[in-house]
Amino acid sequence: MGRKLEVAPHLTQAELDQRFFACRDPDERLRLQAVMLKMEGWSTENIARACRCRPDWVRRTVRKFNAGGPEALADGRRSNGAERRLSPEEMDRLDTALAVACPYGGFWSGPMVVKWCDDMLGVDISPDAARLYMKRLGYSRQTPRPKHPDADEEAQEAFKKGGFSALFEGSFETSRVRRFSSGPRTKDASD
Repeated sequence: MGRKLEVAPHLTQAELDQRFFACRDPDERLRLQAVMLKMEGWSTENIARACRCRPDWVRRTVRKFNAGGPEALADGRRSNGAERRLSPEEMDRLDTALAVACPYGGFWSGPMVVKWCDDMLGVDISPDAARLYMKRLGYSRQTPRPKHPDADEEAQEAFKKGGFSALFEGSFETSRVRRFSSGPRTKDASD
């Protein structure tokens, strides 16, 4: 049997709690929770059940915390050395361009931003990166609702004003609604 896994005293329980509640990244928060529970004396299996992960993940997370402290639990994928394609000044120019109508016609979209960045900034970006830049600047996808080519505008306006009956103006007669039954009528129990 292996030796018992202990948590290194990088932080007190109160400091770990404070970091946990201040953390906005859900993955890092889960790793902090695993370390907190281990610090409270929970077993590795119980922590794995509580966090809905495998026991070996709990052991790796605690070992990572012991080796590098709380900074080791941060998501290493972010800021992994790749430079952004657009500088802050170019982002400002893009923000200004997005505030006005698209010079290529239509609405701003990922491919339109790609074309604009290539033409105006000389920077080649992917459509996914363009959509990400738009989202960072506070823009969302804007597309008009589709219109059927044979749509009757007058009928749509009449429906908006008066509902279904306004479309046909009395062509429907009110009739008694008949109940459906699965067989011949039978007597009620009270009869």
